[in-house]
Amino acid sequence: MIKIGNTHLKQSIKGIWKKTLVLCAALFIFLMLFALMGTSVNIQDSIIKDMDDVPPVVQKMFGEGFLEVMLKYGIIAVGYIHPFLLAIFIVFIFIAVSQMVTSEVASGTIGFTLSKAVSRKRLYLNLAVVIIGGLGLLALFTFISSLVGIALFHGPKLSAAPFVSLTWNLFLVMLFIAGYIVIFAAISDSGKALFTWGGVMLLVLYLLSLAAPLWKPLTYLKPINPFAYYEAMKVLMGGRIGFSTSISIIVVSLAMFAFAAWLFSRRDISSG
Repeated sequence: MIKIGNTHLKQSIKGIWKKTLVLCAALFIFLMLFALMGTSVNIQDSIIKDMDDVPPVVQKMFGEGFLEVMLKYGIIAVGYIHPFLLAIFIVFIFIAVSQMVTSEVASGTIGFTLSKAVSRKRLYLNLAVVIIGGLGLLALFTFISSLVGIALFHGPKLSAAPFVSLTWNLFLVMLFIAGYIVIFAAISDSGKALFTWGGVMLLVLYLLSLAAPLWKPLTYLKPINPFAYYEAMKVLMGGRIGFSTSISIIVVSLAMFAFAAWLFSRRDISSG
């Protein structure tokens, strides 16, 4: 366990975990709602009927196997490509980074954190532990919610096995996204700047990932676009996230954390 150098930092982390539990509850309710809607015969019949009318362009945008997944899982599958699901994870990352770094820089209280045993690099190491732990908790709740929803409303009709790979895929993508956000935090003077520029960047990357199947040149951006690695439709059809892909994302994400820590260590905090 990493030793926290002062009470102020401990209080920040405690506040983050409280908010994380609220996000976990929201995540559980959201996925339960889709699992419950999946029991509606009217909704399922409507989906089956409308699938023939879905333009090929839309099918490409939502990924390989979209039509097959929708016919198999129905409305349940929508929950796993819904922006709200992704937003819950991203909100957690912003909360953690803002509360531990940017909000304290803006208010000047970062001095209390750095005045004792906690160095700037140690602060970012603590931040990495909090983010990885929080994303792991949210991914676990995603998996548990999937299991509970299937067990309560669908029984043996649906297999829970694909959701193991799905939650791992989601965790990796969010870890990659966190790498971008901590870099923004290292150079941001306030939470407002972090949310604005970080949010705009993520929105652009998300839209580019949707457009990539429609315009081949955009696929060359995949190595730097976290959303391009979220393959929910493929995974729900039994696909797997490759070992090399998993290792690559983890290594790149940790390298981004290290780069952010280096940037922050060289920053003149006193000048804001």
